[in-house]
Amino acid sequence: MKKTILIYGAILALFGLISCDEEDYLVFTAQPDPEGVNFENSFSSQYLLSEDTGTNIAERFFWNPVDFDAPVNITYDLEASLDSEFTTPVILGSTSATNQAVTVDQMLEFAEDLGLDDDPATTGEDGLPNNTGQVYFRIHAYSGTGAANSVEVYSDAAPLTLSIIEQAPDTGGGCASIYVVGAAAVDAGWEWSSPVEFFCDGDVYTARVELTNDTFRFFEIEGDWASGLNYPYFEEEGFTIDENLVNAADGDSNFSFVGTPGIYEVVVDSNEKTITLTPSTPYYLVGDGVPTGWNWDEPVVNVVETSAYIRTATLEFSGTGAFRVFTSFNDWNSGINYPTFEEMGYTIGENFENAGDGDSNFTFVGIPGTYTMTINTLEKTISLE
Repeated sequence: MKKTILIYGAILALFGLISCDEEDYLVFTAQPDPEGVNFENSFSSQYLLSEDTGTNIAERFFWNPVDFDAPVNITYDLEASLDSEFTTPVILGSTSATNQAVTVDQMLEFAEDLGLDDDPATTGEDGLPNNTGQVYFRIHAYSGTGAANSVEVYSDAAPLTLSIIEQAPDTGGGCASIYVVGAAAVDAGWEWSSPVEFFCDGDVYTARVELTNDTFRFFEIEGDWASGLNYPYFEEEGFTIDENLVNAADGDSNFSFVGTPGIYEVVVDSNEKTITLTPSTPYYLVGDGVPTGWNWDEPVVNVVETSAYIRTATLEFSGTGAFRVFTSFNDWNSGINYPTFEEMGYTIGENFENAGDGDSNFTFVGIPGTYTMTINTLEKTISLE
């Protein structure tokens, strides 16, 4: 009986040794990635910042995945610092993905730490406006939890130039709006429920108006018929008036629109003493993220002004590629990319993001399908339905 017990003990001991050998054989040791980690997107020459667009994404950082040659969890920290040595780095986000968005508000915090402001009256020690400075960004990739025995690697620092948009100086040139009422102004008619407002900047009054062949009049005060400014008034003031407008020769000598019905930008310039009409033209969508492609061959997607200030286009979004908005046909210099709309204060629908490519184009991130895209230049919105 004792022999039997000894034999079983020996067998168990042998299996124990084999098990230990196999376990030792499966141990992996993480090694630094010889390729390192690097940013993969191109950065803008400067990032214009404003509190009005604080929740917008200023930049989405992209980088390559690292390989530590072992089955370990990898975490990426996007770090920022006021100095290139990262003396006191700030972690803007930790992720297992290879991209991280940074908002305008986050960049504004660094701008404030640099002592930048939006006051045009303040300057730096060199006498130049103190609204511009540099912040450094890098990626810290590491295995596991980042403890002492973790493998880690850092990217090179990327300096980004931040510029706070300065407030326009108060030159005392503010001026009140004027209004148009009349049957020629389709959205107004001869009543005060929906007059067309002409916004004033430096004594230049501007509005987009849908006009038809009928009459209208300008008014200095909303709701006050006695404040009317008719055609002879502007003639007597020495204005040169667009050829599409003539004296209606009715009882009130109103304006009569005699041009092609449609939407026009109407400008009353009290400095140059001119009244001009410019017909509406479409915006254009070009890129491989829309049916047009990256060329100007027909058909190009036209975003047509269907009512004053509102341009629309119905098209298919595939969910791949990128595109840009252009204000002039076949003119690459007329492009407006994603961050430019942000800087102009636009609220952009959640189905669109900054493509993060070299030109910061738009990319569609919603469910592929056919949508109506609307660009509202009055409310400053870009939306999909």
